[in-house]
Amino acid sequence: MPKLHLLSLDQKALEEFAAGHGEPRFRARQLHEWMYRHLETDFRRMTNLPKKWIEKLEADAEITTLTVQSRQDSVDGTRKWAFRTQDGHVFETVLIPSGDRRSLCVSSQVGCAMGCTFCRTATMGFIRNLTLGEIVEQIHYAARVVREEDGTRLSNVIFMGMGEPLHNLENVARACEVLNSEDGFGIGKGHITVSTSGIVPKIMEWAQRAPDFKLAISLNGSNDTVRSSVMPVNRRWNIASLLAAADDYIRITGQKLTFEYVLIRGVTCTPEAARELRHIAANRNCKINLIPLNKGENPALQPPDEDEILAFETILRQGDFEVLRRRPRGPDILAACGQLAI
Repeated sequence: MPKLHLLSLDQKALEEFAAGHGEPRFRARQLHEWMYRHLETDFRRMTNLPKKWIEKLEADAEITTLTVQSRQDSVDGTRKWAFRTQDGHVFETVLIPSGDRRSLCVSSQVGCAMGCTFCRTATMGFIRNLTLGEIVEQIHYAARVVREEDGTRLSNVIFMGMGEPLHNLENVARACEVLNSEDGFGIGKGHITVSTSGIVPKIMEWAQRAPDFKLAISLNGSNDTVRSSVMPVNRRWNIASLLAAADDYIRITGQKLTFEYVLIRGVTCTPEAARELRHIAANRNCKINLIPLNKGENPALQPPDEDEILAFETILRQGDFEVLRRRPRGPDILAACGQLAI
């Protein structure tokens, strides 16, 4: 029988697990504290647990299920890990340092079904959802590395790694709750962001299920013709339906929404596209996050040069909303946006 992955259990479930082993509920609280406050993975180093229960834990449960297949370090300090699951699948996670901040880019699936033409993950196709425990374990592992190597802690978590998070909505929502909990990682809700390619019904479900966490929508096209050419999801839910869902999300949650926008030479990065994007963002509680295309597998798609980006930004910044440009991190190890693939 497979062992129980303890990082898949919340506090209540952990108490039920302890009771099932004939242990008082406070033992679950002790175990929880070892796992999250001390980031411990070895039951034998949990010094206030009875020896007999430690033996039962070793027989029936485990904290770690993932194997680190590889680690790559970028010249800019970005770190990327490839994790192997117990059933032999591999996915990637990226740690992005910036000053005192440590942001972790987390995967929610092995591969992805969305087929975006600018994203290397799309070349893998969809393999499976990650479990709650596998999502949390990515964070648990990175938190240990950050503590041991940097002497600090994770400050931000972004679900922008492999996969479409809203296709694994319940596990992602529960992981966000663990991240935010003071008994978990204690990361503020405003520092946890989930990104979606635009699954319209799931945006509404997310607004109801997890309204306090930040949402980013990958727009990546200023009209339906362009967006459909780079994001097949637009053929099912076009920009009009996506914006209607975005407006409902803003109304229901009161949150500012982020639109992510990949800049592709001659496709999404044109003066006309900038004007159309400015019109889309006008009078909405949103900000635009511009992402120059990173090296991928599609030779037909090229990044714009700096002059083209500045021209696009100049038009866009005439609007009444915030515009940010994301600088690529870890492109030398294929860790930047759109570059994760096995």
